[in-house]
Amino acid sequence: MKKHKLEDRIATIHFDSGLQFRIDFLPENQLRWTSIREEDAGATAIETIHVEEYPGGIFSIDWVEEDGLCVSYTVDTSNHYVKSFMIFTDETYRGGRRPFVHEGPFQLILENGEPDLAPLQN
Repeated sequence: MKKHKLEDRIATIHFDSGLQFRIDFLPENQLRWTSIREEDAGATAIETIHVEEYPGGIFSIDWVEEDGLCVSYTVDTSNHYVKSFMIFTDETYRGGRRPFVHEGPFQLILENGEPDLAPLQN
């Protein structure tokens, strides 16, 4: 049984900061992010995530990366949009941690890159 409605789905994100990702929602609360920007040469990692679903197709997806980067996505699947709040180490900033906010389109896709129009369901 699936743990959340995004499991086994794929998405692309194009943040206003210029960062771009393919997101694979894997079983057992795992997520693989892969940069799709040329300059990142396919940087990728698998993260353990915490997912909460709210009414209206809203999801909160959170994780902490190996280097301590904290990532929180608020995804509105109905409006195909994501907002991200990240916190990373920066000794020159208050408390030694710097926040970073960016947002942009969130699109569910099929493996071939076409839009995934199937409804979200468990």
